[in-house]
Amino acid sequence: NEQIADLISLPDHDIKQVEEYLTSKSGQFCDVLIKRSIHHDYILVDTCAAQAGVILPNLNLSVYQKEGTNVQILRSSMMMDLSENLFLLGVPQELHQFIAGIHGVTDAPMHLSRVGANIDVSAPWLPTDKELTIPEMLTYFGVDNSGIKESTYTANNGQVRQSVVEFNNAAFSAQSLATFQKKYGIPGNPIKKIIGTQTTTEESLEASLDVQTITGIAQNVVTWDFVFDSTATFVDVVETIMATDDAPKVISCSWGGPESLMTKSAADAANNSLMKLGLSGFTFLAAAGDSGPALNPKNCNDYVAEFPGVSTYVLSVGGTAINKNTNVEGAWIHSSGGFSNYFPRPAFQNAAVEHYLENAPLPPNPNGRYTTTGRAYPDVSAIGALEPVFADGIFMPIGGTSGAAPQFAGIISLLNLHRFQNGLGPLGAVTPALYSLQKGVGHDVTEGQSYATSRAGCQGKYLTGYKAFAGWDPVTGLGSPQYPVLLEQLINLKSN
Repeated sequence: NEQIADLISLPDHDIKQVEEYLTSKSGQFCDVLIKRSIHHDYILVDTCAAQAGVILPNLNLSVYQKEGTNVQILRSSMMMDLSENLFLLGVPQELHQFIAGIHGVTDAPMHLSRVGANIDVSAPWLPTDKELTIPEMLTYFGVDNSGIKESTYTANNGQVRQSVVEFNNAAFSAQSLATFQKKYGIPGNPIKKIIGTQTTTEESLEASLDVQTITGIAQNVVTWDFVFDSTATFVDVVETIMATDDAPKVISCSWGGPESLMTKSAADAANNSLMKLGLSGFTFLAAAGDSGPALNPKNCNDYVAEFPGVSTYVLSVGGTAINKNTNVEGAWIHSSGGFSNYFPRPAFQNAAVEHYLENAPLPPNPNGRYTTTGRAYPDVSAIGALEPVFADGIFMPIGGTSGAAPQFAGIISLLNLHRFQNGLGPLGAVTPALYSLQKGVGHDVTEGQSYATSRAGCQGKYLTGYKAFAGWDPVTGLGSPQYPVLLEQLINLKSN
């Protein structure tokens, strides 16, 4: 953390200017509590609504309620990105030079739901999609967990631990996890630590899917669960992880929402926070989404990327499906992917993405429906159609990149284990390295395509998405994993 702070911390003089202003506005109605972030790159401010109106005179707070829920938040009536219009909030002119953005007062929380929720299609998978059990997945990925004991993982000071991230205080069922593991001959591996609060006893399908899948792929690996409420941002997620002692180095997240519903400054803040995880040796895996290129809910015409799957600093995981008649792995029809409208394409993607753009058939692009210059995603893929989960007392098949992300996370955990045994650290920000592997990541998926759908607001409208293609493509990324292929190429890779 100290090394990262040296790289990205703001000048102490600049921070103090803002802190002194905040302190001067404390006490009329309540105190203003000020805390610098771990890396001193932003300030956290905690106060009551009345005092917030003293700090920002033009705030005009109102109560907003999330439709269909009891979740309420306080936000300004100016629901806009004010990063370049600080004067509208009444921020003194002399402080403008020190402030890049103010979040949590004008921007609505990202509409976080599991990326596979409410898919606007009549059938989320094809009749030919094959249902795979955990043992069948392990065989397909070339993973062998035999001979690996729990003591191997717990004696390494946290270097080989893994975790899932849940929002909406989503709770997994410990009993369902135990039943699932027994069913598939997985060594009993309960979740060792929960950071946050599961405020409901109702079992979340997403949370149970996450913990069952990641412990099924990387068996015996110590597994945690980070739990956040419905108003948390990815800045909050990163701050919590970085402040936690011995936090797992592999983090899987299957929650997200349309990039277009975030303000640009809020998206940049979240993206930069995820960068800090990579710099600290974490691998953050994000489900790409389950809406194909996804129609923008604001106009039902443009393609929109899913965040955090499209973040520059995550390993983005798309979905595939295996044809039960031919056993050929193809693109899962609802695997999200495409290009960011916020983040530029990183240099490590250029060759792979340009190959696709120059050689693959692209979907129609009337009136600039999509751009191809932004961050391209997903990076890789795993099984997105018909994997098992045990919830609410029954086994059921489920589709979604929600399951693909913890599958690939388990693969990364096992790679980290073998690296630790060779005296090396975790893979960390491994995404750039995957684009330079001579033998690829395993299966290069070249069959199938995605379809653009919307998660809300554009019912009944579906557009042709992207086609799977040799090399990288915006449906399956670089392909799905073959563990021996990845192990051979990454076992001695310098830690990122």
